[in-house]
Amino acid sequence: MIKLEKKILEFIEGRLFIFILAAAFIAGAVLRFTSRNFVSEDAYNYLLGWYDEIKACGGFAALDHQVGNYNVLYQTIIALFTYLPIPALFAYKGLSIVFDLLLACLVGFIVYKEADISNDVLGVTAFSLIWLLPVILFNSSLWAQCDSIYTFFVVLSLYLLYKEKSIPAFVVLGIALSFKLQAVFIIPFFLFVYFANRKFSFLNFLIPPAVMWVSTIPAIIAGRGVFTGFLLYLNQTDEYGCTVMNYPGFTLTMSYDYMQKNYNYVKAMAIIVTISVLAFWMIYSIWKKRKPEGEMFWLMAVLFTFTTVYFLPAMHDRYGYLYEILAIVYMFKNRKTILPCFLLQIISMITYSNFLFHLGVDVKMLSVLNFIVYAVYCYIFVKDPVNEENSKNS
Repeated sequence: MIKLEKKILEFIEGRLFIFILAAAFIAGAVLRFTSRNFVSEDAYNYLLGWYDEIKACGGFAALDHQVGNYNVLYQTIIALFTYLPIPALFAYKGLSIVFDLLLACLVGFIVYKEADISNDVLGVTAFSLIWLLPVILFNSSLWAQCDSIYTFFVVLSLYLLYKEKSIPAFVVLGIALSFKLQAVFIIPFFLFVYFANRKFSFLNFLIPPAVMWVSTIPAIIAGRGVFTGFLLYLNQTDEYGCTVMNYPGFTLTMSYDYMQKNYNYVKAMAIIVTISVLAFWMIYSIWKKRKPEGEMFWLMAVLFTFTTVYFLPAMHDRYGYLYEILAIVYMFKNRKTILPCFLLQIISMITYSNFLFHLGVDVKMLSVLNFIVYAVYCYIFVKDPVNEENSKNS
């Protein structure tokens, strides 16, 4: 081995994590670049048309009326993009990809800061895993959806809550809710943290609506109603009138097809079941003195969010995005969950592919598998020796 060659290898070895990080970033960037021209059905039928309408109405001037079904903050950002010389498809995908990267950095940072040993290894691994995860790639680069945006803010709000910075946590949660209604899936966990830890005021729950209202100011100035953002979300809850929206959840076990005929009956039952299961876990946690602290915090965040999405009606195929990311965060705290976490990604990838590529998969069977994975997380929460030890020390 020549002297120069030896120096090069020593240089690489001394900065191995940086090179791995760079390689992962480049690989993820290349994969996203190769998908840039893919047009999903949602993009073709909705997103691109909404963009054209906003542009035709004068960009920010279009804020005087609702375009599409996204909230005002997202519509405002799209209005900004219409002034830039970039294709509509790239605008949608580019914005989501930026938040893919931010989400990967955030998860990597959380794992790095909270790891007991080998911080660099785990932090780089967490970043690479999120950045290269097929579900995240599919969501932004193929589907042109924006789930990484609200998820980034939800995870950030959780980390702030974990660090007992409650006011910033609620402000950031408000930003998440301003982007997408699905951020509400984390609210049951926030409520449990309030009851269990009693370290912040219930008045903090007024912060997210205030932040949401502030995000609608551009639309209010343009001439829309004062409560336009809230009314938009209220209308979204019954937009499709179906209990099954391709998500492998509880209502799918009762019917494979969209259920419109008995929507009101099944919807009411599913909501009652969801509230009952969440109430059970809250009561059980209080009874067992399981407080959302340390490792338990992230496990409970997964369990409560998973419960909410799995049992609620009218869930879309992408609505598991949040708890799937939280499951990865928790996986780095508890290696026993590697298999169920992996299965969650597989289930979601098949569900995505079923819509994007028309695979014709029996989603009802995926619902059963999804419940089995949910049951595994329940079992870990109830029986894990680490958790038992935590309850004894409380």
